[in-house]
Formats: sequence, C-alpha cells, structure tokens
Amino acid sequence: MKTLTMQFLNLEQKTVGISIEQPKEGLEASEISAAMDQILASNVFTSNGGTLTSKKGAQVIERNVTEFEI
Repeated sequence: MKTLTMQFLNLEQKTVGISIEQPKEGLEASEISAAMDQILASNVFTSNGGTLTSKKGAQVIERNVTEFEI
C-alpha cells in the first residue's frame, strides 16, 4: 500500500502531517506542491499549534505487509 504524506509547519513551527492512502500513480512534485498550496490557501486544516503556515515536505511511502496464519 502506498501513502502520500504531506508535511506542514503550524504557527508554533511544529510539524503537522496529512496522509492520503493510495494516491494516484505517477504524481509529480509540482502536483503535490500545488495541492499543498491549495490546502494552505483554504485554511481548512488546523492543529493544536494553530493554523498551517508553510510547506515542509512530502513523500510517498510504500509498505508491504505479509500476514501469516498461526
């Protein structure tokens, strides 16, 4: 499973993450950056440390899980 994690800074300069499971394939950095800009401009998300103020980074994490019957 893949997860897109976008990291922002809030008013207290603490990191806040927003994760999206199963993002579309082939995402470009420019698309992610534009989406993060829209999130900041809409001011919809808030955290314990206040509103989101700037972008910190983003990554796609791929995780493989193997279950065993016991």
